[in-house]
Amino acid sequence: MTTSPPTELTRQLLIAVRDVMSMSHLRLRAPLDRLELTAPLSDALWALDPGLPSPSMKVLAGQLHCDPSSATFLVTRLERQGLIERVPDPADRRSKTVELTAKGARVRRELIEAMVARSPLSALDAADQAATLRLLRKALTRSATPETSAADPTGAADRTA
Repeated sequence: MTTSPPTELTRQLLIAVRDVMSMSHLRLRAPLDRLELTAPLSDALWALDPGLPSPSMKVLAGQLHCDPSSATFLVTRLERQGLIERVPDPADRRSKTVELTAKGARVRRELIEAMVARSPLSALDAADQAATLRLLRKALTRSATPETSAADPTGAADRTA
């Protein structure tokens, strides 16, 4: 049996990952329109996990892999829609954290339900999903650098949900 060289396998894997992401974005257009969200706004809303501590603007920017001014722009738009609010950080009153409002939590749930229902990954059975998740996390962990670790201060690469 012949195998492809790792560089060719990596290229094919990158194409498949890109195609999964492209198909996911395409399938989400209607739900995003209904929820009055853009893809970047949906990414920001997704990052605000109600089961975790409310992130600071700096932490949110790291989670979104963007500069703080871009995160501020997204937060301002979400705030205008009544989906989030900026509140003083209890540990540092000069700093603000970002929290979901009740409406934001509802819209986030609807967003996640739409994403799960429309993702090409939903076509995989539970065992294949678990294997894919394990391998993606392994790749993220092995390729982590101080810069990417700083951009993911919550350890999102290690979370199951």
